[in-house]
Amino acid sequence: MLKLYNSFSLSKEDFVPFEKNLVKIFICGPTVYDYAHIGHARIFLTYDLLSRFLVDQGLQTDVLVNLTDINQNVFNKARENSTTYKDVAKFYTSAFENDLQSLGVQSVNRLAYVSDYVSQIEHEVKKLVEKGAAYMAHGNVYLDVSQVKNYGKISQQTASQLNLHRLDIGPGKKNPEDIMLWNCTDDFDFSWKSEFGYGIPWWHMQDTAVAFENFSKNYDIHGGARELLYPHHEAHLAQYQLLSESEVPVKSWVHVGLVFSGGEKMSKSLGNVVWIKDLVGKHGSNLIRLYIFSKHYRDDMEFSEKDMLAKKQLLDLIYLTGMQASDVTHQEISNLICYIIAALQDDLDSPTALARLEELCAEVKNGKSISKTDFNRLREIFGIKA
Repeated sequence: MLKLYNSFSLSKEDFVPFEKNLVKIFICGPTVYDYAHIGHARIFLTYDLLSRFLVDQGLQTDVLVNLTDINQNVFNKARENSTTYKDVAKFYTSAFENDLQSLGVQSVNRLAYVSDYVSQIEHEVKKLVEKGAAYMAHGNVYLDVSQVKNYGKISQQTASQLNLHRLDIGPGKKNPEDIMLWNCTDDFDFSWKSEFGYGIPWWHMQDTAVAFENFSKNYDIHGGARELLYPHHEAHLAQYQLLSESEVPVKSWVHVGLVFSGGEKMSKSLGNVVWIKDLVGKHGSNLIRLYIFSKHYRDDMEFSEKDMLAKKQLLDLIYLTGMQASDVTHQEISNLICYIIAALQDDLDSPTALARLEELCAEVKNGKSISKTDFNRLREIFGIKA
């Protein structure tokens, strides 16, 4: 049985979806104002590996990715280019889709612009106000986190630690840690009309609306980078608990470690990014996959092109194994396949699985047989193109 590390419980848990044969996955997607980099690639390759493995284990997956187009960076880019935020979002969404395709990410079923959900966001914010879990203050709407049971648990913070954060500063807030749901006071040169006034639906509530409208009261896996634990995922969980009236609306919170470059987190603001489109064009998706999967998804990693190129030896072995595949599989090879599957069942331990795969390929090179069916199964799980 697959075990996944749940950031909410800080432990590996047997993964059993809400529905018997369907796994619903929500991944926090990009803000569509620029190209995607290798940090984004790691996130989507991780969940692609997870989805492929779930399918291998007999399950279906429904993977939903939100696209953040209501954002100051998107508005700024539109202003710089004398165009609309919709045009900016459309251009970079197309680039993102091309990146996913070039990486061989086949698991994403749906992409959703948050701007298509503004009416739903307004409706859900209104519900939270009616429940007494949200309040208006000087035109803005805030989530009253004191009304949320176990608030702070997913980011492992106490009430006193949460109180140190100064989020969404504005007059009339009841608690410093309260989360903004709708912003009517800042000037973005762009706004939506609502019963709260003209304003912007705020970041955390955007994702909640997309997930809730598509998956209703529960879904199985929420994914994204570890840096989103607070405040984004803490707020998302709180909002979802209140809207769904369930303490556990999401089975597993699965977070991916960060990618560093030059000792600092890879980010557009620091200018230390490596674009997916450039890396795939230079090295191809297979090598990138082997490199990303050589590190456990929960660990941070320092990007190194040299380390990535070192995986070419394994890739060549995999190609050779494909050429030598036959009609039968030797018992020792069957055992190694079982070890690979067992490693992936253990919280998607891809480094161990790849080490076993390399051992398997070496054994085939030395004369032991593997069937085309078994080899293609492994290739499909890891997403290695022939």
